[in-house]
Amino acid sequence: MIRLHRFGRMAGVGLVGMVMGATGAAAQGPTANEIVTRMLEKNQERLVALESYETERTYRVDYKGTGGHHEAEMRIRVEYTAPERKKMTVLSETGSKFLCQKILHKLVESEEEATAKTNRTQMSLSAENYTAELEGEETLDGIRTWVLKVVPKVDNKFTYRGRVWVSQDDYAMMRVVGEPAKNPSWWINHANFDSRYMRRGEVWVPQRNVSTSHVRIGGEATLTIDYGEYAVLAARPLKQGPEQAAALAAMR
Repeated sequence: MIRLHRFGRMAGVGLVGMVMGATGAAAQGPTANEIVTRMLEKNQERLVALESYETERTYRVDYKGTGGHHEAEMRIRVEYTAPERKKMTVLSETGSKFLCQKILHKLVESEEEATAKTNRTQMSLSAENYTAELEGEETLDGIRTWVLKVVPKVDNKFTYRGRVWVSQDDYAMMRVVGEPAKNPSWWINHANFDSRYMRRGEVWVPQRNVSTSHVRIGGEATLTIDYGEYAVLAARPLKQGPEQAAALAAMR
């Protein structure tokens, strides 16, 4: 699967795939290290194959607490062109202006920040960044998956601890449930998120993210990101030709 956002993603906290090296193995099956190594390889293949997409996302935040009940919503058009050129255009804003400015706009900015190569590396579920343990197997949306427990080696705003569901069909990340390794804001004392992904042809893209933050001053804020239907999505076949092989070699 292709990680196309940061916690926005994490609240996202939202782009790009994560992996590790660790312990644990299913009976006569691959180890956690083998699963994540293969997942990284497939992620790279899918990233190279993805040419473009266009979708309309909806960002919603709902706060209930000592400050009362406040809501805000923002619709964003996202246009992506390889390699990782992304244009994000605000289509509409409704509800609390404070929440729009202080949360939703900041979320979009953080996603743009997360596209930087250094931050993508920090977010990547690699052996350099994470350790992992194979906890077992589950069926998710009709697909058999491996369930991995992941722990970051360094705590920062781009890493998380939690569980990852990996498809046994094509080594795609289908779901991530966890919490940021480091709180994304001073006014949050605890946060957690649930990110889902969906298959579009041979590539995987973000589908929905729900993040809940407990605020220090009292109350709870829920952020929901619906990533849309990807009305326009172009990708080359995953079968590698000379150009794709060269691109993959350059990415390693």
